[in-house]
Amino acid sequence: MPKRRIVALLAGLLLALNVVLAVAQSSSGFPLSFANKLLGPNMVRAEIVWKSGNVLHDYLLDNGRIRNVGVNSLTLVEKDGKIVTVPVSPTARVTLNGTQLPLSSLRRGQRVTTIRDGNLPAETVEAGNR
Repeated sequence: MPKRRIVALLAGLLLALNVVLAVAQSSSGFPLSFANKLLGPNMVRAEIVWKSGNVLHDYLLDNGRIRNVGVNSLTLVEKDGKIVTVPVSPTARVTLNGTQLPLSSLRRGQRVTTIRDGNLPAETVEAGNR
């Protein structure tokens, strides 16, 4: 593939990413659905530093299987074997296959993706049985 075509393709991808992030800025936090689309099902973990106005956000995304469900936390085993405990806000939006439910309804072995802003507890937890 010619170098000029690769540069044009890369520029197009970066422009598309900027559009997605600009649309996402209007929400209260980084939307997990965008993260899943951008980073795909093979994501292990990600850190996205994002500036919205004058506020800098350091979003941490974790993806793995549930090892333990605590009162306000999840312990995950990520695809690379790393074990991480993610604090979860009592007001977090927790879903299982798209249905909202309490954190305590999640079970060991379920696949989950969390998103949190820096050291704050996760505000979004998306789980699935696959």
